[in-house]
Amino acid sequence: MPRKLVAVPSEIKAAGLPDTVTAPRTDPIYNCHGYLTKVPVGAIEPFINTFTKPGEVVADFFAGSGMTGLAAVRHGRKARLSDISVLGRHIAEGYLTEVAQDRFSQEAERVAAEARKEVGDFYTAKRSDDGATVEMVRTVWSFVYACPKCHHEIVYFEHLSPQGAPPKSCPHCRGPFARRNWPRGDDIPVEVVVRDRSGKLVSQPPSPYDKRLIGEAITDRRQAEVPSLVIDKDREMFGRSGLGKTGLTATGKFFSPRNAIALVELWKAIGVVNDAAIRKKLQFCFTAILPRASRRYQWSAQRPLNAQNQTYYIAPVYYEWNVFELFARKVEAAIRSDRELAGDLPLLSLGKKDASYKLASADNVFHLADESVDYVFTDPPFGSNIFYSDMNLFHEAWLGETTDHASEAVVHTSGRRKNGAAERYERLLAGAFAEAYRVLKPGKYMSVVFGNSNGRIWGLVQRAIRDAGFKSTPAHVAILDKGQRSVKGLNSGTESVVTVDLVLTVQKPAHSEAANDARAPSSGDTRRLIEDTVQSLTPDELSNPSHVYARILRAAIQKHQILDDLHLGDVLLALRNAGYEINAKSGRLIVQPDTSVRDQRRRKVAASA
Repeated sequence: MPRKLVAVPSEIKAAGLPDTVTAPRTDPIYNCHGYLTKVPVGAIEPFINTFTKPGEVVADFFAGSGMTGLAAVRHGRKARLSDISVLGRHIAEGYLTEVAQDRFSQEAERVAAEARKEVGDFYTAKRSDDGATVEMVRTVWSFVYACPKCHHEIVYFEHLSPQGAPPKSCPHCRGPFARRNWPRGDDIPVEVVVRDRSGKLVSQPPSPYDKRLIGEAITDRRQAEVPSLVIDKDREMFGRSGLGKTGLTATGKFFSPRNAIALVELWKAIGVVNDAAIRKKLQFCFTAILPRASRRYQWSAQRPLNAQNQTYYIAPVYYEWNVFELFARKVEAAIRSDRELAGDLPLLSLGKKDASYKLASADNVFHLADESVDYVFTDPPFGSNIFYSDMNLFHEAWLGETTDHASEAVVHTSGRRKNGAAERYERLLAGAFAEAYRVLKPGKYMSVVFGNSNGRIWGLVQRAIRDAGFKSTPAHVAILDKGQRSVKGLNSGTESVVTVDLVLTVQKPAHSEAANDARAPSSGDTRRLIEDTVQSLTPDELSNPSHVYARILRAAIQKHQILDDLHLGDVLLALRNAGYEINAKSGRLIVQPDTSVRDQRRRKVAASA
């Protein structure tokens, strides 16, 4: 006789979850190691505490850098993580590796000292005020452009405005400056930052001494030892990052000559550390600094802009930052992350964590048995937005193993893999949700984080979840606001960029139930739903276009509707018609200056007529 299990009603199970979960991307754990589209641990914890009990098993099939696993073990759950990402596994295991902090700090100082000795004088500079030989903290480099009309070269940095605005014309012939079309010369150093006698950072022009050391670094034999992977034409990011035009077709080319040598020596020193746990944690710190240690670390007139982790973009003015400075800071960041992760919870102690990470495609989690998991929390890739395996090459060149991108859940928009890309993406998602259904115990839940500005992708997700056998009516739909937004996110509403996600929680029927509500979702009236939602929201809820878009999607999902033709652009038009505009600096919605409250209401009534 089959078991008879009675599921806890969805509305009771999810009663403690808020409609909006806010977890800014500013905590020590989140900031310790970069990875594309991480969900903060603080955003995952409310779901784990709602849908599981201590000792139960939490799985994530698109685990990325392992944030679900960290949230799970932090609260005494078992974590079963999987992904195709070699880099993701490396990061997750680094986070979960526990070390004695004193020993870790001592070993970090020792390996840095060994590497410094091998690097020699390359990071030294002559201080301009007294001629003393000191260590270089960072150097600013600039692109050099050649005017196609008069053939004069201009150093880009020297012709920026005080606010960092680019030049508008050639200073010699006054022809219009066009960065995309002007040919490039060799990049040159334009500013060297050192510490004065009091320890204060000061800038000075590059000296002949600096230029000589850079020249020697270029011809140093260790340039050939820099791990490097080719980014070929079949990679989506080859075209998106314009690598063919720049010639940056291998990851090793993204490092300045001096930094390349320093990274090689530091990686060697870490690799021979005897203690396996400390070695793993130091390698974790090393890979965490790679974007900033490269030419991808952007300069700006106000403050450094970090590296764009979604593209292989190099800004016209960039930093060459002392690798050992970056490494020392990251070691301290790892210690802060460990302290934050442990907190006051006694469950996170040596020998008590139960977490594993397997390299596996989400549609074939072979390592998990049927009905062996109590909860799934997962964050699939967002369609054609980000290509993880392409960007991971930058780190994986050093790890010696690469992600198999053949089964990556992405929609290619160029190259040979463009044909049939949407269908492959849908099959993979459907397969992943079918695997989640298989491994979940009856009556248990799956939460899916998703963000996309295209309603068609959301329709795809809804259909795939239904086809897997989950109850079609969601147990809970939350808006996930990660707080701090990127530069691109601030332009939400002008570039159709969604800056908030939805977390859709669905339930697997119990043995005693059938998925009797697993009917095909109906097509919703997009225009009517947009207008109804805009009119129903309070001023606080009308914070930015992404929040409004997410609320429209949530309303559609709760009504069991699919909005294949919904796009963020439709929401922007409705908001403008309702009397709102977007503040260019904050990205927030504001009442149009010439629009009174009465006019707003009149517009809303007219729009709904």
